[in-house]
Amino acid sequence: MTTRKRIPDDTEKEVLLQSRRRCCLCFWLEGIDEVVKGQIAHLDQDPSNSSFENLAFLCFDHHDEYDGKTKQAKGLKESEVTKWRDELYKEMEYRFRSVKARKLELRISNYLMVNVGVDFKLRFRLKNVGQASARNITVSIRLQDNISAESPKKQESKPKITTTSGVSRLVIPELMTVEPTELPDAFGFYESEEDFFEEVGGRVASIDPLGPMNLGLLPDHSIWFEGLGFHITDYPPGTDLVLGYRIDAEDMDSVKGTLQGTIPIGAEWVLQQPEEFGLPRSITLQEVKQIIAESKQDVS
Repeated sequence: MTTRKRIPDDTEKEVLLQSRRRCCLCFWLEGIDEVVKGQIAHLDQDPSNSSFENLAFLCFDHHDEYDGKTKQAKGLKESEVTKWRDELYKEMEYRFRSVKARKLELRISNYLMVNVGVDFKLRFRLKNVGQASARNITVSIRLQDNISAESPKKQESKPKITTTSGVSRLVIPELMTVEPTELPDAFGFYESEEDFFEEVGGRVASIDPLGPMNLGLLPDHSIWFEGLGFHITDYPPGTDLVLGYRIDAEDMDSVKGTLQGTIPIGAEWVLQQPEEFGLPRSITLQEVKQIIAESKQDVS
């Protein structure tokens, strides 16, 4: 009588992972696509042969049918079970790849000065770099003490470029605070206390970038959204910015990461949002510096 040897832990783990604890005979012959209780069968009936290729996870009933003396009467042949096992592995691998293909990428797109020399907010870009549409997306940003989930209030006047006698000059009028036009909650950040970043009740700013309609973000497509409030006194030009983030979406594991950047200096602010200064998007940094030099004003 052949001595039964214990299946090595790594081999047993691989069989269970590749089968996703589904019985290949239940799956293909009976259409049962769910996790079942069972055990691992030796396909060649040799309990001492515990190679991965010789093993298959079967439910208790099919294991008894295959491993028992009535195997031939039931018509369960080694080649048949091996075929259904291999097909199950292919199916599970396909599903696993589909899940892993769901991937979102977040980065800081622009630094947007709201009130010159006072405060600014960020523009983010969220891109679907996976192979499946992403739905029910929530982006959460870890808030430090000097960062607000609410964007700064817009002031009435804004800097602009004026041209007189062929000479362009940067004009920064006196600022007057006015009440901003409020965006619907569905399109803005909201603050809460969460344990997302390994601290109890930490401040977190979250946003649902797709809004209430939630049409989904298609592969290789991006969406831009703005928010958070920063004061120049806390984050002066040239300061390194580090923000922890978390992305949650339907049928996708939560993703954590870090956004890194540097607060713009001088003319770089204008280049971040040239349309706010009455300049074309195609303008270069050198051209902006020339305009500032001629106007003898500093926009930092």
